[in-house]
Amino acid sequence: MTATTTASCVLDPSGTGDTTSAEPDDHGCVTVRSHRITTAAGTRSGGASRIGSGRDHAEETTAALLLDGSAGPKESAVRYAAVRGSGSHAVRDAVRLAAERLGRPWPAPALAPPPGSALVTRPHPDRQPAELVEKLLGQLSFDGFEVAAQAHVTTESRLLIPAGRTPVGETVHTGAAVIDVLRGDSLVADVDVAWSGDVLPDIDQLGARVEQALKRAGAPRRAVPSRVQMLLVDGSAGALLHEVCGHLLESSRQRPSLLARHRSRQVAHHQLSVDDNPRHDAGFGSHRYTLLGTDTRRRSLLSAGLLAGLLEDCPHGPWRAEDARRMPQPRMSHLELTPAPCPVTLDRALGNARAPIVRVHRLGAGSLDHRDGTVVLEVKDATYVQDSGLQRLPPFRVTAEARQVLLGIQAVGGADTMATWSAYCLATSGRLPVGASTPTVLTGPLTTLEHGFPTRP
Repeated sequence: MTATTTASCVLDPSGTGDTTSAEPDDHGCVTVRSHRITTAAGTRSGGASRIGSGRDHAEETTAALLLDGSAGPKESAVRYAAVRGSGSHAVRDAVRLAAERLGRPWPAPALAPPPGSALVTRPHPDRQPAELVEKLLGQLSFDGFEVAAQAHVTTESRLLIPAGRTPVGETVHTGAAVIDVLRGDSLVADVDVAWSGDVLPDIDQLGARVEQALKRAGAPRRAVPSRVQMLLVDGSAGALLHEVCGHLLESSRQRPSLLARHRSRQVAHHQLSVDDNPRHDAGFGSHRYTLLGTDTRRRSLLSAGLLAGLLEDCPHGPWRAEDARRMPQPRMSHLELTPAPCPVTLDRALGNARAPIVRVHRLGAGSLDHRDGTVVLEVKDATYVQDSGLQRLPPFRVTAEARQVLLGIQAVGGADTMATWSAYCLATSGRLPVGASTPTVLTGPLTTLEHGFPTRP
């Protein structure tokens, strides 16, 4: 991810002359975007590889996000409008529409460029996805299997024009690749990797992960117990925390968090200290500015199990959205879980297990019901070790109440178990890149369900 500051001489953020001043409690920002996504896919069967033609899509949009300080409880404080285009006329149209929804005038910024000129530069098409797919297929070959690779790169140039402050510009790069290994029409193993910035993933490391997944897939299968404790390894704890901590702590006037009134209280195991860090180096979902034009910052969510903060719909909240079609909401970006200072606690917890321990390498789809806190997680890749050796569990689901999951965590691993996790999260503000850096985590006993989520989301 790279970012630059836009010269302040281009725009006059005061907005004098366009309309009347905003009331002091109103906060707003205009975001001009040029968004481009380039994709590629290919397959390899035996010695033959086939690369598809790929896809390239670009669009330019302008959106105005206004917060209404007079909105009451259970009312949305967001007034939002978006239009196509990235010139000064689009800025005025977006502000006018958002102000109409606000119910009073709001100042549009005065723009120096000619009305027809674009305020952001459209990114060039990116060849990286096709080159990455070709490289992946060239290095990943497994006898008796077909390999399918998909990759995409997204580049977004943004100009953020906050009310009464200097405009800022940012260019955000993200990418992802998915490897599927198939036998016939059946999916045998799959891995994925995602990144922010210009550094592509380590192909050799990705290949090693595929080999390990294939080895686990070939192990004898056993039935899933009705209750399990999950030993979350290989970064899979990030998916758990994303649901039971991140989504649980998203809080708005319309839908307050179930923990909104528990600040500074013990709401999780004392070993859980979790931050949301949107400026994590190369972390998936990293970015410098929120869609209200404020600097992103590290937010402490849990501190030794105490509730330290929420992801709130306030002026300095972590506002994000996939694109101009989606209304921005406070969303997490990259969660960081502090590792334990020594592994003794984890070793002791493993010896005191109250249910069969399954080693989880990968979680899949997840959901959190904000009404009662019920969380459901798909377990895609898990193993069980007993005297007879390694056994593979078929995909299944676990369910629990999110607050009980946080309190029921048994132990956290040391720094030597740290790994990253990345995914795209779906919510009302769209499909957003999110990530986490976590050590190994041992949960308390959880109830299992039959596999109900698709194995290939």
